[in-house]
Formats: sequence, structure tokens, C-alpha cells
Amino acid sequence: MAPGSIAIARMIAIDWGSSAFRAFLLDGDCEILGRASTSDGVSLLGDKPYNRVLEESCGKWLDVTPGLPVIMGGTIGSRNGWKETPYVSCNASINTLAASCVRFETDTGLSIQIVPGVSGPNFFGGLDVMRGEELQIFGALESLGLADALVCLPGTHSKWCVVEQGEIISLTSFMTGEMFALIRRQSMIGTLLVEEEFDLPSFMAGVAASGSGGGLLHNLFSIRADILLGELACKSAESYLSGMLVGSEVKAAVGAIGAGRDVVLVGNGGLASRYTAALTEHAVASVSVPAEHAFVGGIALLKRAQTDPA
Repeated sequence: MAPGSIAIARMIAIDWGSSAFRAFLLDGDCEILGRASTSDGVSLLGDKPYNRVLEESCGKWLDVTPGLPVIMGGTIGSRNGWKETPYVSCNASINTLAASCVRFETDTGLSIQIVPGVSGPNFFGGLDVMRGEELQIFGALESLGLADALVCLPGTHSKWCVVEQGEIISLTSFMTGEMFALIRRQSMIGTLLVEEEFDLPSFMAGVAASGSGGGLLHNLFSIRADILLGELACKSAESYLSGMLVGSEVKAAVGAIGAGRDVVLVGNGGLASRYTAALTEHAVASVSVPAEHAFVGGIALLKRAQTDPA
């Protein structure tokens, strides 16, 4: 990147989650001038200071344009993060988020604000929380020109959110990604799996199996039994496992609130494609928005709301 490009930068936006750090250098129109990403997620840092991660990843930008304001979203605002940022309650709008950011300065005088997460009712009568996804939701809906939607954000802890008249009114989490990783790496099923390229037919077979009798815990063990008895090939089992977990999530969410509603998927590449396929199996149409586009769009809306809070 040319130094001249950095010189027209107006802010740094950071999506700092549990497992990854993603920074974007933005101009005054929130167009992306540069990117930086590392595996320095909040839960993976150990004793490494937060300001060191910031310096290592964004120092070259700050050297050219000192004092750039920094906006962060994600688990960086959790009680285990840099500065705890209280949740805002549903119904939550972009204006609510903009007015509730926590601001502070680093020892070097860098101005930082952290966007709050959102808490509220879930689809099943309990309470739920999220951090980071709220920005992606508003950015995605803005790009589609929607004020009302059912939004799905696949990931380590997938989120399903209902948005009405530009406000998040409910949110529901599923531990789909985390369960896949745990089963893959730490279970007796995982010892039988062979890493292979994603196989759509095997994934769809898993989606179908997720709806069979016995419940998820029984159906998961059936993967081990089927491999040992030669009914399921080891090279197909990882995709089958993914399909069973995603299928269970989609079935629960659609059954609770999504019947007859299209879904806005916020995600990237292969993962978004898997959810599209699972939704299609349940006769639910969807449209996808890339996560990066949604996050930066949410930052743009937040800054606009802070500049003109009318």
C-alpha cells in the first residue's frame, strides 16, 4: 500500500473476536484502504497485551497517520477483553449502539471506542447475548435495503436474529462451530475422521440425518457406529458431521420462527454455502452478504449515527 493511501485514512475499524483479529484501514467514506489479520483472538492471547497486538498489526498505519481513531467490535468488549462494554438490551438499533460505545485512551494517547454487544430474548423463552455480530447485521441489511429480516450469522457460536423496523428484537445462539471443533479434535468420533475436501452429498446426508428420531446426541454416536460397520466412509464422515450439526441448528431455528421467511446469511465462502444448502433443504430461500462487507458497512452506519444522531 502506498504511503499516500494511508495518509487519507480517517479511522481503523477492528473486528476482534475470540479466535481472530481483523483490522481495516478506512477513509472518510469507510472505503477499505488496507487490511490486517492475525490469530490473536481474545481467548488466545495469554499474557500478550492488547496494545501490543494493535501495534504489531496497525503500527505501520499509525506511523504514517498518528492519532487515527480506532473503533472495535466483538469479544474485545467482554469481561475477558480489553475494556468491558455493557450489553445494550433489545430492542437495539444502530443509534442505540452508537450512543453506548465505551471510549478510552491508551498510554500512547490513542483514542479507542468499543461497540457494545446486545442482549435480549431468544426464540425459546430464555435470554441470549452477542458481541460483534450486531454491526454485521446492520451493515448487511443496509446493503440490501432492508429494515425487517431474519438474519443468520454462521460461526463458532452461530447467531439467528429477528430485526424489525431497524431494531434487533431477539437473538438466538447455537454452539455449532464450537461443537464441530470439539467433536473433530477431542471425541471418539474424531479419532475415526479423515481430513478430506468438503463433500456436498455427504453434508446433505448429514442434514437429512439430523431430522431423524433419537435426537442429536444419539444421531452423533451413529456416525461412529456407521463408520465401524462400514456404512459410512471415513473420508465422508467430516462433511457428514458438519451436515448433521448445521442441519440440527437450521431445523431448530426455522422451526421456532423461520417458517415462511427468507433468511439473510452473513458469512463467507464455503460456510455460507453450507447454510444455503441446509436452508434449501428446509424450503427456505436465502441471500448472502460477505462478513467483511457487513462489518465495514456497520461501522459506516455507526459513525454516521454518531455524527448525526437525529
